[in-house]
Amino acid sequence: MQTSAETIRRAEFMSAPDFWITGWDEVNAFLSGLRAGNVFEAGCSQGGRPLRAVAYGEKEPIERRSQMNSAILGGHLEDFFDPDQRRRPVMLIISTIHGAEVEGCAACLNLVNILEQGADLRGRQWEALRDLAAGMRLVLAPIAQPDGRIRSAVRHLNGATADEATYYSQGQPRDKNIKPSWEWFLRHTPVSPDLVEFLGGYFNDAGVNLDLDEFMSARLAPETAALLDLARAETPDCVMVLHTHGPGPWIAAPNAFVPQRCQYHQAQIRALVAERHRREGLRPAAPPVTGPGELDYFNLPTALYHASGALPLAFEFPHGLQRAPYTFDEILDIGLTMFEEVLRYVDACRYIPGRFTHNARGLREVPAVRRKPSA
Repeated sequence: MQTSAETIRRAEFMSAPDFWITGWDEVNAFLSGLRAGNVFEAGCSQGGRPLRAVAYGEKEPIERRSQMNSAILGGHLEDFFDPDQRRRPVMLIISTIHGAEVEGCAACLNLVNILEQGADLRGRQWEALRDLAAGMRLVLAPIAQPDGRIRSAVRHLNGATADEATYYSQGQPRDKNIKPSWEWFLRHTPVSPDLVEFLGGYFNDAGVNLDLDEFMSARLAPETAALLDLARAETPDCVMVLHTHGPGPWIAAPNAFVPQRCQYHQAQIRALVAERHRREGLRPAAPPVTGPGELDYFNLPTALYHASGALPLAFEFPHGLQRAPYTFDEILDIGLTMFEEVLRYVDACRYIPGRFTHNARGLREVPAVRRKPSA
C-alpha cells in the first residue's frame, strides 16, 4: 500500500456526487451562502481554524443560579435549567470530530438544505423531517475537528479497503514493522509526531482524538472545550455525535457513565432507528443491547451529558467500504431517516435530568424531588 502524499490525492476518493459536500473549502462556502440559518464560530481548532456551526430557531434565554450537579442534588433542577420555561425542544448535532468520517457532514448539510430550500441536495423532499426540525431549535456543527478534516483531504472512503480507511483515518506509523491499526493508535494517544509518517484525520494538530480526550484535565483540546461550552450554552434536550465505521449503521449502545434513565432512552432510540433502517432496506448492523451501560469508557457524548444534562447519542454511519458496500444515496438516506427518527423522539419524549414518568405526550423526564430531612 502506498503511504506517500500521492495516496491522499487518489482521484476516486476526491470526487463525489454534487449532493455530497464534505471538503473543508466547499463546506465553508456552503455555510457562507445560507440565508435562513445563523452561522457562527463556536471556537477554533488546535491549528487555529474556525469551528463553525449553524443554528435554526430562536435561542431561548436560560437563567442559572447553580451548575447542573448541584441543582440535581439539591432537588431544584430549575436552578440550572427550568424545562417549563422552554417552549420548544433543542437538538445539537456534532459531526466529523474524526476528519475522515465525513458521512455525517454530508447528511448535516443536506438537512440544512431541507430547512433552507425545502428539499435535500438531490431535490428530494422530506416533509416530516422538515416539519420536525422547524418546530425546534436545531444547532449543527458539520466539521467539529477542522485540522484532521483538512489533513485527511479525501471527500469520502466509499469503496476503500480496510487498510486504506485506517490510513486516512488514523495514519501511518513511522516504523515499517508496525501494521497500522485502530488499536495501535489507541495505545499511543495523543499521537507524537515522532511516531508517524502521516498523521491521519482522526486527530487534531496536537495528535488528540476528541472522542477520548482527557476530559478531567487542564490539557483539554480547544475543540473539545468549544463543544462542551456550546452544549452548556444551548442546554439541548439531546446532543448527537456523528461517526463512521466499517459495518452498517447503528446508534451506539448505552454508556455506563450516564444515569440509567439516560441509558433507557439511548436503548429506545437505538431500537427505533434500527427498525426504521430495516423497513427502508438500509441494512442496519446494530447488535441487540443485552444490558445497561455496555460502553464502559468515558467519551465525548458522555462528557457532553455531564456538561449540559442533554441526552447523549453517538451514531455510526457506514463508510461504504469494499467489505460492506453502500452507495452515496444509501448513506445519505441512512442519515436523513436517522435524523427524522431522533427528532421525532426528542419532540415527543423530552429528556430532562431526573426521574421519568408518563404524561399525555408519552414518556417525559421530570426533576427528581428531594425530601427535606425532618426536624
